[in-house]
Amino acid sequence: MSSLGLMAQVEGTWMLTPKEGSFAVGEAKGNYGWWGVPGAEVTGARACQFDDEFVFNADGSFQNIFGDETFIEGWQGSDGCGAPVAPHDGKTAATWSYNSTAGTLTVYGKGAFIGIPKAVNLNELKAPADAPDSVVYEVTMIDENNMLAEIQVSDAGAYWKFELTRKLEKPDPTGYWKFAPKAYAMAVGEARGNYNWWGNPADEVEGARACQFDDYFVFMADGTFKNILGDETFIEGWQGSDGCGTPVAPHDGSKDGMWYTDAANGTLTVVGKGSYVGIPKVVNGAELKSPDEARDSITYFVSIVEDTMILEIQISDAGAHWMFELVRAEEPTMSNNAINYGSLNVYPNPVNNTLFINANEAINNVVIRDLSGKAVFKSENLNTQKGIDVSFLNTGAYFISIETANGTQNAKFIKN
Repeated sequence: MSSLGLMAQVEGTWMLTPKEGSFAVGEAKGNYGWWGVPGAEVTGARACQFDDEFVFNADGSFQNIFGDETFIEGWQGSDGCGAPVAPHDGKTAATWSYNSTAGTLTVYGKGAFIGIPKAVNLNELKAPADAPDSVVYEVTMIDENNMLAEIQVSDAGAYWKFELTRKLEKPDPTGYWKFAPKAYAMAVGEARGNYNWWGNPADEVEGARACQFDDYFVFMADGTFKNILGDETFIEGWQGSDGCGTPVAPHDGSKDGMWYTDAANGTLTVVGKGSYVGIPKVVNGAELKSPDEARDSITYFVSIVEDTMILEIQISDAGAHWMFELVRAEEPTMSNNAINYGSLNVYPNPVNNTLFINANEAINNVVIRDLSGKAVFKSENLNTQKGIDVSFLNTGAYFISIETANGTQNAKFIKN
């Protein structure tokens, strides 16, 4: 690849990949066995480091962007999150370049760096004043959104590695969506992008599938997801009939789910048994054969351009995919009982040890799920005054479902 070709790939904003071992040190290139960042520190002790940005601008300028805090070390005067220390504070003008022959990426400017500041060529800094005027990294593009930067820090061959992920705009589905009223708003085919097996005919939009084209897929700003189906939707043989009919549990919208997006992978996930986007039978790696096979979560590839959302999902090892095209819709007019915006208060958020629920009604049961949809806590007849001990949970985001006599409500919280 030419120098210009790789430079074009590098251009943009990058961050340390948020996973265990994304930066590590070892005795040789490719052997990083001495130390690697623990997974618990990604959203814990080093959260202030994992939000740092390394910006390669198209004009050749380079920026370290830290905000108010980053992770500083003993040689900088402290250990832990704190104010960035000069010259590694992003305030010095810097540039970058790529050498296609050597496969190296260089940042120029005292204090400019990728990964962590102390790792420089054939050295680890002992004081901020020792910062060199430039640092050279050996770079491999894993794919268009993931980069590996490596640097030798001693004559003996010791290396640091830094795995970086491109910062992408997070797709935001917040709002109300319906099927695009057109032919092939839902379609299936042999490969992603090739939906040649079947697509809904145009005459079914206001005909046989009119009850499906008025369904709503609702992504609330609080992370709650809702299927609003009304009295009828399109049901299929595996649900007991073919055509418009009463929604069949658990795909009947009677229980709210949750949703989240993954910008790096371009995916949208709905969590909750019976929650779905598009049509209920389509899940990851399969098509359901009966309602009781409903999954706890479904993940879709997502693309959102203005008021159009395209969702794609693989349904077989052979590569077969479904596609759903949705458009933004106005909020439907119905009672607050039909669209439950939530009246329960879950606090504190973020939480360290004990999570409380402020409720004016009896709680039948509570379920806490991780982002994969796996239940990590269940309780019936909860004493809300005592709260829920969540100290056992790993650091990260969770969904909580709270069932009362008036239905199920959901919330999202962060465990510190």
